[in-house]
Amino acid sequence: MAPAVSASQGVIMRSLTSKLDSLLLQPPEPPPPAQPSSLRKGERKKILLLRGDLRHLLDDYYLLVEPPSDTAPPPDSTAACWAKEVRELSYDVDDFLDELTTQLLHHRGGGDGSSTAGAKKMISSMIARLRGELNRRRWIADEVTLFSARVKEAIRRQESYHLGRRTSSSRPREEVDDDDREDSAGNERRRFLSLTFGMDDAAVHGQLVGRDISMQKLARWLADGEPKLKVASIVGSGGVGKTTLATEFYRLHGRRLDAPFDCRAFVRTPRKPDMTKILTDMLSQLRPQHQHQSSDVWEVDRLLETIRTHLQDKRYFIIIEDLWASSMWDIVSRGLPDNNSCSRILITTEIEPVALACCGYNSEHIIKIDPLGDDVSSQLFFSGVVGQGNEFPGHLTEVSHDMIKKCGGLPLAITITARHFKSQLLDGMQQWNHIQKSLTTSNLKKNPTLQGMRQVLNLIYNNLPHCLKACLLYLSIYKEDYIIRKANLVRQWMAEGFINSIENKVMEEVAGNYFDELVGRGLVQPVDVNCKNEVLSCVVHHMVLNFIRCKSIEENFSITLDHSQTTVRHADKVRRLSLHFSNAHDTTPLAGLRLSQVRSMAFFGQVKCMPSIADYRLLRVLILCFWADQEKTSYDLTSISELLQLRYLKITGNITVKLPEKIQGLQHLQTLEADARATAVLLDIVHTQCLLHLRLVLLDLLPHCHRYIFTSIPKWTGKLNNLRILNIAVMQISQDDLDTLKGLGSLTALSLLVRTAPAQRIVAANEGFGSLKYFMFVCTAPCMTFVEGAMPSVQRLNLRFNANEFKQYDSKETGLEHLVALAEISARIGGTDDDESNKTEVESALRTAIRKHPTPSTLMVDIQWVDWIFGAEGRDLDEDLAQQDDHGYGFFILFPGYNLQGLLSFFLSLPWLLSLPSMHLQPDLMIV
Repeated sequence: MAPAVSASQGVIMRSLTSKLDSLLLQPPEPPPPAQPSSLRKGERKKILLLRGDLRHLLDDYYLLVEPPSDTAPPPDSTAACWAKEVRELSYDVDDFLDELTTQLLHHRGGGDGSSTAGAKKMISSMIARLRGELNRRRWIADEVTLFSARVKEAIRRQESYHLGRRTSSSRPREEVDDDDREDSAGNERRRFLSLTFGMDDAAVHGQLVGRDISMQKLARWLADGEPKLKVASIVGSGGVGKTTLATEFYRLHGRRLDAPFDCRAFVRTPRKPDMTKILTDMLSQLRPQHQHQSSDVWEVDRLLETIRTHLQDKRYFIIIEDLWASSMWDIVSRGLPDNNSCSRILITTEIEPVALACCGYNSEHIIKIDPLGDDVSSQLFFSGVVGQGNEFPGHLTEVSHDMIKKCGGLPLAITITARHFKSQLLDGMQQWNHIQKSLTTSNLKKNPTLQGMRQVLNLIYNNLPHCLKACLLYLSIYKEDYIIRKANLVRQWMAEGFINSIENKVMEEVAGNYFDELVGRGLVQPVDVNCKNEVLSCVVHHMVLNFIRCKSIEENFSITLDHSQTTVRHADKVRRLSLHFSNAHDTTPLAGLRLSQVRSMAFFGQVKCMPSIADYRLLRVLILCFWADQEKTSYDLTSISELLQLRYLKITGNITVKLPEKIQGLQHLQTLEADARATAVLLDIVHTQCLLHLRLVLLDLLPHCHRYIFTSIPKWTGKLNNLRILNIAVMQISQDDLDTLKGLGSLTALSLLVRTAPAQRIVAANEGFGSLKYFMFVCTAPCMTFVEGAMPSVQRLNLRFNANEFKQYDSKETGLEHLVALAEISARIGGTDDDESNKTEVESALRTAIRKHPTPSTLMVDIQWVDWIFGAEGRDLDEDLAQQDDHGYGFFILFPGYNLQGLLSFFLSLPWLLSLPSMHLQPDLMIV
């Protein structure tokens, strides 16, 4: 089968079609000279002709790179060269259309010709606008003429070299109805979305086939009772299953509630490690009750000392994955004390000398992982295709065994190939034979490296649907071992234009299905999984990451640079740029790259290495993850107001970011998230009609206000009638406060955090909260009671309180039995070692209250003890908030420390918040 159309080309084709149609649908009448905001009749005619020529050319392009027959030979070098030229031509046309749209938006935002200005100034301004309009018209004419000539030349060359010629069974694209093309595309998407990849426990947590002995050896090592600190290493080649073994071991032993460890952590390390980030991640897991703030500045020595002090009297269990150098272990080990508490550390690495160094050159604690044998490989392959316990189709057994041998016993290769075969079951024997023949030269057993995996990955990639190709390649912008959250990725794909609605599903739901599809195919590895086995975040295996980065450069999809590559020889225009300057303390400006056409940029590293975004006029996606090694570092981002194509902006870091006061020009902006300290309120945000996700965590507005907390529930919250999700923290709560919230008829999720318990119980009455499905209540004492008919739709209840204040109220009056729709209840009970005597009594009383529920046997109950006090002095309420479950909803708006009058006038002016129609994606509000 000829190679499928590239990911970038598939996306750009949809983009060109929609942009051309959008331009041509504008009214043909010329606007007034003072407001040149649409195309002239002559311009529309030229662009209409260009569209026709492009459709003719692209039809031939598709016939070349994606012929209707799987037996067609792949394009030769001449055809491949022509196809690349067509691709670059389509890029240039796309750049022109975006630049034209940007200019039109700038013109629409032009001056209003106010009569208060002097006559001379008004005349000068009008002359300047007319001159600009003439220059724009001349530029449009020149560009369209140039592109028309290039398209005609490409068509001439195609005919001369007989490339992608139409047959009698094919017809030009312009002869096919738009509805037919949409049906065809929709059928392809529906086909792959209908595949059942089985997100069961085995798929989510990895399949530990053939690793029983290693697992048993690790279990004995973990529980041998020897007091001294012990280090074990899992060593093996890439893709052999080290991560799966370590992850499953951690899930089964390190995270169990009855595991005798005081604290635990699972840390991933890239080949180019940033010690500050690695140690910060370790500390946040070892000490979850004191969440590390992104605005804090830490040094390596301080982090090591903090970790060492915290672990000094504790039994701990730590896994460090993918260690690449013993020098890194020398640093990390300085923070891990041997306190004779039976603590354990597990290392995974591909390098045997590193494994020996970590274990003190004691080979007894080294577990070497070899490729799987033929029988175990077959078991893993067959279970990946048809599931555990199901019979494999007999007529496919022979070709399958041949394919399994070529995977060389590497679980990564076997799993990915099996999942791909599963997607091809409907295509029959012919497709399977084609896949098997495509890997005739593969020998992963002799060469278990990236080169040995490349052929497998290339085959899988070429057979992916177009939409999944783009989504997979997009992951190349992230750093190695970076934990990618599903929610963020879904929004980025939407902003990139990768997602179309399918079968009455909104784009966010379709994008979520694409993410699940990549997990199901084994191309990404799950990290965070909720109680329903839904994957919330993932990482990309370094062998897969290397492949998609090479493929991204090959297709001119994206390019990734670090601080050692500031000068790059790249002949094509860069579309997506990812800069990794994590370890850079000094750098020089980028050279050798044309940046004006960059559509997406991701930056990871020191803020002083950040290039000026003024060069990126056509940016759609901007991801900024930067930090500074000095206190009170700031970065000016006011220039984003000029990025009129911007759809997605996410900022994280330990610096202060200056945002523009006005962003009304960003009419396409869908997501704005700032997990860094910001110094502005976007007062004109009401004019950004496309905004769906807004998250502003730390705003430096009124320093005298209490950080992260309101005195009580603001009365104006009761006017947010269409609000779906509310997270709010208050100093105290009264019955009137709860009555204010019960009027929110559309509320589906409520997280209520209270610093001080009231003297009397708060009663959830039998009216209001009719749509509420998730309720989280955090308070020093369980002061909430539910009467009959209260919260009739609540399915999940999440309670947080302290053991020493449980007796403040009568435990018999909780009223949990009145929550008739309740399916899950979780409780976190705070306490210290001194509260040990209360634990049994408190838990017994809580379980007694739960047993009064009409259906106690069907309730999912999760009660855990935590070693901190909710609402304690010196403990920010956002730390309690950080412990809440992810209930799977959209976005958050956080406005800590802002005066209530300002908030009232601000929120009441949000038409999209107060009057949004009912739809799948709804606004939500987080005020802490």
